[in-house]
Amino acid sequence: MSPTLLPSTTPDLLSWLLQSTLCLGACWLLYRYVLRQERFFHYNRRFLQFTPWLALLLPRLVSAGLEYWPAEPASGKAGAVLSGGLLPGPTVQAVGSALYSLPQWLPLLYYTGVLLMLALLGARVLRLWLRTRHLPRELRTGYVLVRTGGQLPTSSFGRWILWDETVPLTPAEAQAVLAHEIAHVQQGHTAEKLRLELVRALLWPNPVVHLFPRALAQVQEFMADAQALRTTSPATASPTIYASLLARLALRPYQPNVPLTQSFTQSLTLARIRMLTQSSSARHWKQWLLLPLGTALLAGVAACEKAGELPPPPPPTVAEASLVPPPPPPALYTADEQSPGYPGGQAQLMADVLKQLKYPLAAKKAKLSGTVFVRFVVNEQGRIQDAEVLKAPSGSNGAVEALKSEALTAVKTLPGRWTPCQRNGQAVATRYTIPVQFALK
Repeated sequence: MSPTLLPSTTPDLLSWLLQSTLCLGACWLLYRYVLRQERFFHYNRRFLQFTPWLALLLPRLVSAGLEYWPAEPASGKAGAVLSGGLLPGPTVQAVGSALYSLPQWLPLLYYTGVLLMLALLGARVLRLWLRTRHLPRELRTGYVLVRTGGQLPTSSFGRWILWDETVPLTPAEAQAVLAHEIAHVQQGHTAEKLRLELVRALLWPNPVVHLFPRALAQVQEFMADAQALRTTSPATASPTIYASLLARLALRPYQPNVPLTQSFTQSLTLARIRMLTQSSSARHWKQWLLLPLGTALLAGVAACEKAGELPPPPPPTVAEASLVPPPPPPALYTADEQSPGYPGGQAQLMADVLKQLKYPLAAKKAKLSGTVFVRFVVNEQGRIQDAEVLKAPSGSNGAVEALKSEALTAVKTLPGRWTPCQRNGQAVATRYTIPVQFALK
């Protein structure tokens, strides 16, 4: 996969979606069955905010690392260096043969969905602004009180606290409800919701990400309830009295829900009452379970990326092996005195490779793209030898073999003759790696 934040080809998109779904699914299972009932609310809030971003970025970062750092076998001989470096590589492009086939349009469908999700999010914010722009406002320390006159329920958004003054509340009860909404404002819960909605839009084909907004809203309500109990008067500071107030307000006649706001009377009432009356202490050792899970996810994503690499060729059979041991290969060195050079420099090298390249028909039909790393040796005479494929994209065998064959042939048939590397006044062999990228438009 190309080292970009979001995929641009169908194979990249499908691989990225699979890996992100597995990552986020594992994180959700950890939260759902281990962390959700615990009272370390700040930890759970951070967990729900950042694990979707981890699922979004981890496959791409691992892919980028493996793409640009192809493995080189280590040498046991002291002083011998096996690689002269990674050369700049050409890119051969081709237009897919089936213009309207579904796989070719999958990236377009994905990005259309992202734009649609972001447009819906913007529409919800605009709708809230339109419904509140004419309501009277009162600027207070740290927040803005918007009196709704019964048009909207008591809730909060950003620095706004929407206050329904038609609800019959005693002064102590009003103080408790206001303290709850102030907690939402002070802790920045609206910004957290919007960030989660952004990553939800980027991961919209992932079914697990749509479970996170409700879970985050629940944790935010727990945190606001806890702060309200700490800051209100003794008349409502008891969890039992506060839970009774919550239940009484939740049973009032139906009021319309306002998207993206934190509503005191319509936000997960039963779960909040259960958490208010829970007396068991938090088991903080569960927080450390994220470390082994993260390590396993990193190893799993790396294994998925490495799965595309082909195993080394099998050793020769007895019939193919010679009874006389072959001479040892020449030592390979880096250019510490005079670097090997291609006639015309690297620009001419890429131009000559491109002249030899054609996008294989089998790869076009399979819509296979990616980078083939070809390793070769420039010997003492400046000729290319021992060319081999170090790494190739994963896909159907026929398409992969076609890409490998095309890249190998292009390198082996380069018309120019290299200037060999000089070491202590003598020509020595040097090994190089060149990436040949195949891209479908």
